[in-house]
Amino acid sequence: MDMNGQKEKKDPSIGMMTVSDVARYLSLSEKTIYRMVHELPAMRVGGRWRFRGRDLDAWLLRRRAENEALPEPVSTGVEMRLFPYLEKANIFLDVPETRAEPLIAQAIRKARLELTESPAEAARDRILASILEREALCSTALDPAVAFPHPREPEKCPLGSDRLILVRAAQPVDFQEVHGYRPRLVFILLARSAAVHLLWEARLSHLIQREGLAESLLEAQSPEEILRLFERLKESPAATN
Repeated sequence: MDMNGQKEKKDPSIGMMTVSDVARYLSLSEKTIYRMVHELPAMRVGGRWRFRGRDLDAWLLRRRAENEALPEPVSTGVEMRLFPYLEKANIFLDVPETRAEPLIAQAIRKARLELTESPAEAARDRILASILEREALCSTALDPAVAFPHPREPEKCPLGSDRLILVRAAQPVDFQEVHGYRPRLVFILLARSAAVHLLWEARLSHLIQREGLAESLLEAQSPEEILRLFERLKESPAATN
C-alpha cells in the first residue's frame, strides 16, 4: 500500500514476468511471445515460461546492429527516451481522417524524414507499403487510445535516422481491430531496427497505461506543448517508474 492507502501497481519489468507480462511490456500479443519464446531469454518454472525484465532489455539491445551506436543511454525499456526522435514537423493534430490507411499515408507523405534513397516519393512509398503490410498481418491498435503502426521490416526501409510521427485524429480511427479499438492517437514508429521500435513501444505503453500520457496528448493545444511534455519526460525518465 502507498502513503494514501492505495494499492501500489507492480512494475512488470521488475522481478519474474509471465508471458502476459512480457506481451504487455513489449506491446505484442501473447501468441507472438509464445512464437518467439525460444529466441527470448526465457526459463521454464513449474512447466510455465518465466522471464526477467533486465534479461529482456539486454536481449533487445543485443539485437541492434553491431556497428550502430546506441542513440542514448538506456537501462530498461520503460526508461527509453523519446524526445530526441520527435519534432514539431512530425506532429499532426486533429486530422479529420477516420480510417487508418489514408491517415498513415497522409502522415508519411507530409512528415520530415531523412531518406537514403531517391526519388523521395518512391522512398516514402516503400516505407508506407511496409507499414501497411505489417498492418494487414495484425492491427497495431494495441490499446483503446493508441495505435503503433510501424514497418514490417524496419531494417529494409530507406531511413537515414530514427523518427517518431504523432498523429492526433479529430475522431476515433478505424484500425479494423478485433476488439473494436478505435484510437485517436497514432504513433508511427519509424525505427531502423526492430529492437529500437520495441523499446519505443515499451516506453510509450508504460507512459500511456501508468502515467496518463494519452489524456495529456488529447488535451494539448499545440505541437509545441506536446514537445514540452516529451522534453520533461526526457529530463527525468526515472521519475516515471
